[in-house]
Order: sequence, then structure tokens, then C-alpha cells
Amino acid sequence: MKIHGVILSPFVRKVLAVAKLKNLDFENVPVFPGNVEPKWLELSPLGKIPAFEDDQLRISDSSVICEYLEDRYPESSLRPSDPAEKARSRWFEEYGDTKVVELCGGGIFFERFVKKVMGLGDTDEAKVKQTIEVDLPPVQDYLESKIPADGFLFAEIGIADISIVGPFINAEHVGYSVDAGQWPKLSAFIERVKAHPVLSELIDAEKQMLGGAG
Repeated sequence: MKIHGVILSPFVRKVLAVAKLKNLDFENVPVFPGNVEPKWLELSPLGKIPAFEDDQLRISDSSVICEYLEDRYPESSLRPSDPAEKARSRWFEEYGDTKVVELCGGGIFFERFVKKVMGLGDTDEAKVKQTIEVDLPPVQDYLESKIPADGFLFAEIGIADISIVGPFINAEHVGYSVDAGQWPKLSAFIERVKAHPVLSELIDAEKQMLGGAG
């Protein structure tokens, strides 16, 4: 089993965390976004990370990969069993992978880190300010209204929790953290997810990578 992509991607982190939570043996093959080599595009036709391969399948897209791992290794499920709750879990995954990634990833992490390391120009501080002060607060308001006061979204930690918190981890890497005074439940929830041994191990590895990049 191989999971292709660099750990700093919230999408790659999600798949790595899912594989670790399921106690699967795998190799993480570092691949950066934007790779246009023919062999890579054969594995990931959209050129995005992560991509995945094992003895039965070669596929890309983090949500598709996670669903495959759920179906193939159901004995350690990371979704609720109830159909309605399972649908809610998928919704939170989608919300994290789209809206939260767009703001925390694109509006903050990309501007403050990715642009520098990829030689794409200076940080657009006006965009970062707009993201933090205008665009992100309504998203945090919504999550504050949905996050439980204790524990995780659905009893045990799962795909939904990782998808929501992942982009905030990226934003924290470059100096932004959720205001615990304004969004106390969301802030505490992020800390609980980050403290899980699987996520904590991944975050430590990311910090080492960031230190090397700096």
C-alpha cells in the first residue's frame, strides 16, 4: 500500500490519519502538487495529491481513497453506522475539504507558506487579512454551532473530525489560530483532535518538514 503526496497537504494528512487509525501498513511516497510527469498523471489524472495504490486499486482523491479504506477495512470504521449520521459525517468531510480548505488553506497557508517555497511571489497580506477578518468568521460561527462541547463529532474520532480540523492545522503552522474567546467549542475541539496520538505524530512530522523548509 502506497499513499502518494506530501504530508503538509490537509488531504494527504487525512488519508494518512485514516490509514494509521485503521492500523494499516503503508508507505508514504512524497509527491508535490503540480507534478506533470506522465507516470504521475497516470496515477492521478487531475495531477492532485493524494494518490493511492495497493494490490487491488490505483486511485486518487482523498475522499474516494477514504471510502475505499472504509469499505475494505470495515472492522475499524471511522464513520457512524446510522445512515443519517453517516450522511452527516460525509457532509462535514465535504465542508472541511471545500470551504475550510479554501480559507485556511488557500487564504492563509498558501499565501504565507506555499507561495514562498514555490517561488510564486510575495504574500498577499490584504488577502490574508480579508480571510481572517471577513471570510473565515462566518465559517467558524457555523462550526461553533455544530461542534459538541466534549468529545468528537460522532463518538470516536473519525474522518469528519480530521477533515474539519486539518485545514486549521495548516493555518496554525503559519501563525493563525482560532480565538478561544469567540469560538470556545471550536477551539477546544481542534485541540482535542490534534492531541489524538495519530494526529499528534503527523503534526510533529509536519513541523520538522516546515523547519527544514524555513
